[in-house]
Amino acid sequence: MGEFLAGLACKKRVSRAMKIVPVVTFLVVAATLLASGGASWIMLRDARANAAHEVSLALAAPPRSLQSLEAFPAIESAKRYRANGALIEQYQRAPHSVPFTALAARIARPDVVCATANGTTLCIESSPAAIAPVVQQAILLIAIATFAGLAGGWLAGMALARASDAPARRMADVVEKAARDRAYSLRVEDGDLLGRSVNELLAQMQEREVELRRRTNELETANKDLESFAYSVSHDLRAPLGSIDGFSYAIQLDYSDRLDDTARDYLAWIRKGCLQMRDLIEGLLQMSRLSRAEVQREPVDLTEIARDVAGTLQQSDPNRVVQFEIHDNVRAVGDQRLLHSVVENLMSNAWKFTRKRKPARIEFGIAGGAFFVRDNGAGFDPAHASKMFQPFQRLHSSREFEGTGIGLATVQKIIERHGGRAWAEGEVGKGATIYFTTV
Repeated sequence: MGEFLAGLACKKRVSRAMKIVPVVTFLVVAATLLASGGASWIMLRDARANAAHEVSLALAAPPRSLQSLEAFPAIESAKRYRANGALIEQYQRAPHSVPFTALAARIARPDVVCATANGTTLCIESSPAAIAPVVQQAILLIAIATFAGLAGGWLAGMALARASDAPARRMADVVEKAARDRAYSLRVEDGDLLGRSVNELLAQMQEREVELRRRTNELETANKDLESFAYSVSHDLRAPLGSIDGFSYAIQLDYSDRLDDTARDYLAWIRKGCLQMRDLIEGLLQMSRLSRAEVQREPVDLTEIARDVAGTLQQSDPNRVVQFEIHDNVRAVGDQRLLHSVVENLMSNAWKFTRKRKPARIEFGIAGGAFFVRDNGAGFDPAHASKMFQPFQRLHSSREFEGTGIGLATVQKIIERHGGRAWAEGEVGKGATIYFTTV
């Protein structure tokens, strides 16, 4: 979370730096428009001055024939009058198409200038076509300047933005690398407030990482020691337990006629306790082996496993009537040996807890992405569902249903090794359903 906030702050700073690009672009375009506009105004002013000069020359030295004014592009038409106002001669330039003439006429309206000489009056009208090429050049200049201003302003803005956000980018890169590679020893070089805050956050994350690794190593060591202890204790208990059971059996055989009924019952309880203790030790050893065994992932046909387990259970007590409903094509990916143990434990529990049901029904299948074993047996109190997968936790007395309390704990251990989870649903007297996943 800390790396995310620091990275977000760095990226916000980068985004703020990028906002300078349109501002710089606008300023550069405005400057180029101002410069090109000024240059265009000077060009138009000079063009109008040249046109006015041509008209002045024609008036200063009136030609004998007005048709000779064809040589003056700035003159559109001319008329010569007598002193009494009678028209003597007139000239009109032949129609011709010059680009931007209409725009030139709006910029510089045609003027009529008259002058009197030798008893006649000469009036000349200026032509906007004379400055039309200059108008075209001015428009082209402004367009080129605008495009150049946009390109140059954008490039200048990007360069300025990159220069200003370079520290923030370096900071963001450091934070991203630290979060991705968990390299919290990295530090940013910038000494501003945000840089110091990021360095402080990285230092805290580094301390937490070191502490987490230390605690993880301690936990792994403790788990390994506990597993080794459980294995050693379970293994070492076998020999004295075997002696107790063996000698109790010897007493039953050799001295049975000398013992009363109470003594014989005591010996039977001793041997029964030894048997239960032996099953408990086997369960502990199995759990210890599961913690050490490597999970081999491969496609597993759970349907076939369930049918094999059902056949074995039916052979163990052929007189029992149990309806098995095993779904077809139930497959998983995992360790076949371990998953066989899961299905065997769950179906054996269902077989045990349906002992008093007639008819008993056991179902194995898949629903909603989870595998399940369902029965119509004794069931359990839902309030105690969380205890079912803990070692040695039993919801039924050993006199009612035999067992060690290791089976479901073993199932939980195997499922956790596969990266899945196991849970139970049920009601007292209405059966139970155990679900599990493998991913």
